[in-house]
Amino acid sequence: MKKRKFQLNTFKCRCPKCKSVQYLQYLLISTSIQCRKCGIRFVPVPSGSNGKTVRPAVNKRILVPSNNSDENISSRANIYQHSKTPTFNTRIKQQNIWPKIAAVVLLVAAMMIVAGFGFIHVINGSSLSVPHLILKGSFGYNETFVSIDKITGMPWVFAKLKYPIGCKVLQDSGHIESNEAFEQRVKGNYESNTLAKSFD
Repeated sequence: MKKRKFQLNTFKCRCPKCKSVQYLQYLLISTSIQCRKCGIRFVPVPSGSNGKTVRPAVNKRILVPSNNSDENISSRANIYQHSKTPTFNTRIKQQNIWPKIAAVVLLVAAMMIVAGFGFIHVINGSSLSVPHLILKGSFGYNETFVSIDKITGMPWVFAKLKYPIGCKVLQDSGHIESNEAFEQRVKGNYESNTLAKSFD
């Protein structure tokens, strides 16, 4: 049995100089060796029984016989299983990558939303069924949310001092009267009151 195993694990080659036959391990194929007879170094190539060089077949498996056939079958099955079937650690890594992807997507979405508020005013109030969106003149986060009730609930002079941007946005969008309309209304009320007093 040992002799058969040795023959299966070795191959015959000839020295290119002295033509002496040598039996070498298959592991020495494509490795530079030294001839035992003449001392020249060469790369061994298997040769056939007729002395001609035989090129080894590509992707050819060298099987070593074993006394236990069940052991050979189980070892080949294990090799196939490890090479084809994903391992437990691989499945765990694949499952752990999805929460990371979801977290990155949510982070990007949150950053886009926050950046979007730098370009718009959100106007809300009891007179509006839904908030209105108005584009800002320039990027910024000052007075992004404008409340009509809060501005109209205080004297106009104080409202303009506390919320100058909000007051201008509400006037430009037509939610409250402009300065010109306010002055005309005050002037009209004054003239009407003056005229009424003159008749008294």
